[in-house]
Amino acid sequence: MDTKTKTSLHLNQHHYEVGSAQVTGAQIKELAAIPQANLLFREVKGPGDDEQIHDQTVVRLRHADRFHDMPPGNFGR
Repeated sequence: MDTKTKTSLHLNQHHYEVGSAQVTGAQIKELAAIPQANLLFREVKGPGDDEQIHDQTVVRLRHADRFHDMPPGNFGR
């Protein structure tokens, strides 16, 4: 794989580029200084829930993936 290739992603409606196609949930949060306690999700097209990404989860990025975070608390209520 070409190490100079960047992969684009959107996190909370902001654009970022990373130098690897695989990152952890914690690394994604670090891009935007998201608090470690917040929940991270990858948006899923169509009906259904977005995919929760845990800090230790290795994510294979697809071009222009979209992510968002949510503070812990009343999630799912």
